[in-house]
Amino acid sequence: MVELLLVVAIIGLLVGLLLPGIQGIRERARMISCSNNLRQIGLATRSYFEASRGFFPTASKTGNFSYRMAPGLRTPNDPGALPEVHGLEAVYVALEFLPRTSGIWICPSQPSEQRAHQNTYAFSIATELASRNPPDQRTKLFVWDNFSFLPGRSGFAGKPTPSAIPVAQRKSPHAGSQLGSVAYNALYLDGHVEFFEN
Repeated sequence: MVELLLVVAIIGLLVGLLLPGIQGIRERARMISCSNNLRQIGLATRSYFEASRGFFPTASKTGNFSYRMAPGLRTPNDPGALPEVHGLEAVYVALEFLPRTSGIWICPSQPSEQRAHQNTYAFSIATELASRNPPDQRTKLFVWDNFSFLPGRSGFAGKPTPSAIPVAQRKSPHAGSQLGSVAYNALYLDGHVEFFEN
C-alpha cells in the first residue's frame, strides 16, 4: 500500500511539473497560428495594394472604425442592426482575395467573447492610407490582435458608443504562459509580422 501511494505521489509530482510546460507549448503554438493568420492577411493586403495601383484599404472602405465583426453578422440584441458589410475582412472577401470560410480572421488565443465576433483582428484607419504608396511601410502598423476595441455596430459605418473595452476587462490574447502581461502579434503595411510583449 505504501509503495502504491509512493507511485501515485511521484506521478502527481511529474504531472504537476510537466503541466505548465505543456500549457506554454500550447500557447506558443496558438501564437504561431495567429502570426500565420496575419501573414495570410498580409499577402491579401499586398494583392489589394497591387490591384489598386499603390493604395491600401482606406477608412471609408472599411467603415471608419478599426474593429468590425465578420461580414454578415448582426450586432446582438440590436433589432435595428443590419448585417455587417464593413471592415477589412469584408473588403477582402468581397474582392475574393480571401475566402469567407478561411478561418484566418480568428486568433485561437483570443477569449471566447472576442471569438464570438468571428474576427479578432483590429486594423488601421490612418489618414495616410488614402495616399498612394505611403512612406515608411515597414514601420506602420496595419493589422493587430484586438484586445481593446468593441466592434462597430453591424451594417453602419463609424465609431460605436462605447467603442473601447474598459482597461480592467481587456485580455491580451497571448499574455501569460511565460509571456508578458500584454502580448500580441502585429502586421505592418509592408507585409511583415512582429510579436510584442511587455
